[in-house]
Amino acid sequence: MSGPTTPDTTVSGPTTPDTTASVPTAPDPAVSGSADTVDVLAASVARVRRAAGLTLSAVAARAGVSPAYVSQVESGTANPTVRTLSQIADALGVTPAELLGGTGPGAAVPAPAPGFPPRFAPAPLLARTDGHHGIWDLTAPGAHRIGARLLHADLGDHDHPTAHSGEEFVLVLAGSCRVSVAGTVRLLRPADSCHFAATDEHHFTDASDDLLMLVVLTEE
Repeated sequence: MSGPTTPDTTVSGPTTPDTTASVPTAPDPAVSGSADTVDVLAASVARVRRAAGLTLSAVAARAGVSPAYVSQVESGTANPTVRTLSQIADALGVTPAELLGGTGPGAAVPAPAPGFPPRFAPAPLLARTDGHHGIWDLTAPGAHRIGARLLHADLGDHDHPTAHSGEEFVLVLAGSCRVSVAGTVRLLRPADSCHFAATDEHHFTDASDDLLMLVVLTEE
């Protein structure tokens, strides 16, 4: 006869807790550095974008951010994350290191301006600006970065408040006039100059009959 069956005395040990749970992903850190780093980044993004002939909207669309955000980066009021910086760099065709002012083979090199032949001519022989009798266009044909004009007692479309992209530089060679920029008014006499952001509302008044003023305008 078979003997009694020995009861199973094996006891299962405690289940080992699963320690392979996923670890929360750390948030994408912002670009580290001082205020100087942010300033360098802001200037680099603006410089490279303009050199490439890209608008804020074009860069934003490529980088997957808003045009307003790209504008904030260029003004130094936004500190992008490492990921966003990489996206903006890709949109501009450069590396993050180049935008941050890195040195070595990858250092940023401003794109050269499109070539054009120099223009030599006495100002009185240049074509006058349409609709005005005292404004001469000094800009060389094919130039893209700046425009230059010589004004003689004619303020053109700047005799009333206006604003446009880019920057503007004026130098009074003779006579006088008043310039108003964002509410600040100054009387300009011979050898006086003013350099300002053309996006600020500005205009000129009280031009003397002998006013001779050089005006240089940049693109956006």
